[in-house]
Amino acid sequence: MNFVRRFFQRPHQTWIRRVNFQIHLWVGIVLALYLMVIGVSGSILVLRIELGALTGANPWESRRAPEPRADITAVVRNLTTHYPGFRIVSVTAPGKTEPNYIARLLGRTQIRVGVDAGTGEVLGAVKRGPAWLDIVEKLHVSLFASRTGRILNGVGAAFLLAMCITGLINWWPGVRNWKRALKVDFGRSWRRINFDLHSATGFWTLAIISFWAASGVYFAWPREIFAFVNRISPIVNSKPPIVEVTARSEMSAPDLDGLVKRAYALDPGTTFAGVEFPFNRRAPIKILMRRGNGLSREYEDTLYFDPYTMAHLATWRYGVNQSLGDWFIWLQVPLHFGVYWGLGVKIIWAVLGLAVPTLAVTGLLMYWNRTLRKKWKRLRGEPQAPPV
Repeated sequence: MNFVRRFFQRPHQTWIRRVNFQIHLWVGIVLALYLMVIGVSGSILVLRIELGALTGANPWESRRAPEPRADITAVVRNLTTHYPGFRIVSVTAPGKTEPNYIARLLGRTQIRVGVDAGTGEVLGAVKRGPAWLDIVEKLHVSLFASRTGRILNGVGAAFLLAMCITGLINWWPGVRNWKRALKVDFGRSWRRINFDLHSATGFWTLAIISFWAASGVYFAWPREIFAFVNRISPIVNSKPPIVEVTARSEMSAPDLDGLVKRAYALDPGTTFAGVEFPFNRRAPIKILMRRGNGLSREYEDTLYFDPYTMAHLATWRYGVNQSLGDWFIWLQVPLHFGVYWGLGVKIIWAVLGLAVPTLAVTGLLMYWNRTLRKKWKRLRGEPQAPPV
């Protein structure tokens, strides 16, 4: 019987299965605590907005976006009056998930400010909710270690991806038993239920956990992964264009309402999503336009204008992917976070995120049942069960 036939019929008798089992086992033991922490914290962060809203930190968040809306010029004028020592970085227009204008202002520190969508009245600084959510975010994103933590997360994600590959090889029970490995038989002993839970959970969540692992690697080394993907499939539209303007002596206040009207004419079928102001004298002003029912930047067009002459310079339609490389880069954010398609998808993503700690716990229990329990009994001098 050749190797391939033996693997498909009796995988436990092949060397590759034994090697993969050891790799999967020991990487899983080393990473078990990390996987529990990263899985639980990720599931919490998917529902961060909803959990923060329960605290009532921003009472005006519960309002519905009124019609007609205050124009962007009035919003910027009121922000300038209320925060004279700050520079307005950007203003995001109301959307499906946010009923108010939200502005980012930069002074000695950066703050986010809410503005009433109907009247243009400044509502005050946006509070992010209870402090424990900030702690969970720092733990998940950087392990409380800033850039070093992001790199460690990337290393952990790479090992998680290796566990997905070795786990799939270990999961294969042979052509006669593969259907049984897809479900949990709750009529068996708890040890068998634990084994089935680990096996079935790993199989049904393999695709999304593998993607989360790949995106974790991408977030740690975005430039390197971008260059690697670009060599395999050219990235055409997932990187913003480089747009610069000729600096002049003076920059007058832009006609924002006029720019928005021009953006509607240049990009029909879209709705106004916000504005980003120049960060230096050679940077353009950006008008953001939302496509269809999109809920995030992944579904927005960016129109670049010269802040001195108001001339249209370029349009970037992010998410209008033209290659496999574009799709891979674009999907990293929406599929990793799962917050852009409504509450139903958020709940699904939060539940799926708990599969990671579930696999870690059931894997440790399997190791206890198969190895540590027997050693513990020997240490205590308990009689061993005779081999069956």
